[in-house]
Amino acid sequence: MKKIFVTISVAFVAMCLLSCNRKAEYTSLSFVYFESNSKTVYESDGIVEIPVYASADSEFTVTFTTVDGEKTDSSTGLTVPNGQKGVDYSIVDNDAAILAYPYGTEKQVIKVQIIDFPGVLTGNKEFSLKLQSAGNEVSLGGFSTCKVTIIDNDHPLKEIFGEYTATDKDGISWTMTFTEDPYSYTQILLDGIIPTVAGNWVGKGIRHYVEAPVTADLKKISIPLGYTFPDTLNDNDVQVFGYDGSYIYGSGTLTFEKTDDGYKLDGDRGFAGIYSSGGSYYLAGSNAIVLAPITLVKK
Repeated sequence: MKKIFVTISVAFVAMCLLSCNRKAEYTSLSFVYFESNSKTVYESDGIVEIPVYASADSEFTVTFTTVDGEKTDSSTGLTVPNGQKGVDYSIVDNDAAILAYPYGTEKQVIKVQIIDFPGVLTGNKEFSLKLQSAGNEVSLGGFSTCKVTIIDNDHPLKEIFGEYTATDKDGISWTMTFTEDPYSYTQILLDGIIPTVAGNWVGKGIRHYVEAPVTADLKKISIPLGYTFPDTLNDNDVQVFGYDGSYIYGSGTLTFEKTDDGYKLDGDRGFAGIYSSGGSYYLAGSNAIVLAPITLVKK
């Protein structure tokens, strides 16, 4: 049998012994952060708690500050306050604006008193909480600022806001959502006016908003026919037309009237999502036509 001799240098052995005896060194990453960069509260919520989370292997403190909100005055074009400390909110029992984290603490909270103005239409307010600095080699995480939006409870259309199950004459059902129009107290933004666009269900993340005027008694919601919104999937525009089962109508309005549990569009006109191109019209999807009567029941 042939013998094989291997020569290993003394230097190589020494290097191996040194590396084998060396202890592994780890760098610990420590962070403090908000769970989200935004939070919505109502003006009647009283004291709310905004959690601030930590991932650290030592005790430390973090300071924070508040930043008042601003908006543009529509009549003057000037920037004015919109969410002021001491007027619309205040920090509870923490004048120093310091959060202390003993060893092993994973969460502290900033307590905020939301100031209510019952019966007064003030509009939504905003302010921000901002983490400033942390001690003991703790870094600020990805969400170091949290914008808080205070929803005005006195919005005249607040009873209408929410999700509705829409069902047409043929039993097709989909979701419509009524949300606040930030520029008007007399109309809502209606999302999901047609079930599909190019075969994709509107309720699955494709957002198309139609501005819909509401009567002062909240009993009627009107949808302007011929309203155009973008189909971002196909780089095209879709128009909402009236439809009576045979013909489409590009002018006038569709009017939903209040019922005990939602709204109902009756009569001979449903509606359809229609592409227009070169004077011709094309359906925006296989389920883009819906026929009256159409009922909207709040979820």
